[in-house]
Amino acid sequence: MKQKQTRPKIRPPRTFWDRVLEAIAIVSVLCGIYLVFQAWPTLPQTIPTHFDAAGNADGFGPKGTIWLFPAIGIVMIPLMLILRLFPWLTNLPIKITEENAEYQYTLVVRLMSLMACVVSLLFLALIYDTISIAGGGASLLGSWFIPIFAGGIIGSLLWYFILVFKGR
Repeated sequence: MKQKQTRPKIRPPRTFWDRVLEAIAIVSVLCGIYLVFQAWPTLPQTIPTHFDAAGNADGFGPKGTIWLFPAIGIVMIPLMLILRLFPWLTNLPIKITEENAEYQYTLVVRLMSLMACVVSLLFLALIYDTISIAGGGASLLGSWFIPIFAGGIIGSLLWYFILVFKGR
């Protein structure tokens, strides 16, 4: 039977940038909720629910689906930010030892802060665009949208993995 390994339980200090990313994530979720509340009375019964790569609406549904992004954000963003408090619970690509724990956990905290920020901004952009199109306005999600947000997510992951394997 395999022996269960215990990881060091170290909570790295949060930096100024961790706090900035956390604040952006939280404010973005709250702004998304506010936008939906503000737009709700004027939204048509059918709203865009899907966009193609160029940002054009190509799927439509009932106006209640506008609550999907805020609902996911309300659950997902706090969970990501809470998970940062317990970095030893995360699944990491290398073995964690007493020697590398603080460095590796600091990277996990930074990655979770960054991902919470990117995802909450993504949801905010999608909420804003859905409301804009539903109200007869133009889409703000052009061909730049997918590369920017995919670049933010992929770039964050690449940054993380490069530093993880550098600091083994």
